[in-house]
Amino acid sequence: MTLYEWVCRECDTFWDRDCPMGKAPKRTKCPVCKKLCGRYYENANVGVSFKDDGQGNGGKGASDFYTVRRRYQKHIEKGFDKDSANRFLRKNIEATKKAMNDESYRYKPVDINYEKFASEGKAKKLSSSQIATKVESAKKLTQDAYDRANKLGYRDAQGNKLDISKPLKQQ
Repeated sequence: MTLYEWVCRECDTFWDRDCPMGKAPKRTKCPVCKKLCGRYYENANVGVSFKDDGQGNGGKGASDFYTVRRRYQKHIEKGFDKDSANRFLRKNIEATKKAMNDESYRYKPVDINYEKFASEGKAKKLSSSQIATKVESAKKLTQDAYDRANKLGYRDAQGNKLDISKPLKQQ
């Protein structure tokens, strides 16, 4: 059995299910809106390595897709044991550091369909006075947060009091 994924572009729903390899339908009904939807192929080209089965035993355990996927499903449901959790944490810390240093990854373009959000009632256009009110409110909240941090004794990397007019760069 293989895990196949589908996506409904109408209601932004993703779902998956097990089907025999090569027997999954290309289109199926969305479980939410019941419209006919296509398969989701963006995760289909995931790199696979048979050297490690996810248990850190150098590939000495089962490494077929189904067994490894079931093992990870068990981790999702019941949590990791200590060694697996440490391997998972180290692996994700390294991936995060790599992603943070990749300049092309940081500013990925996003195409937002504002008209769709507005038609569904999820967004609305603000007037210039509403925008100004929200900006002032955000400034006040930020100033309050800086004031509370200074009262609690927080300092910047150089040991100075926090100053809202001097934003800190991430290290």
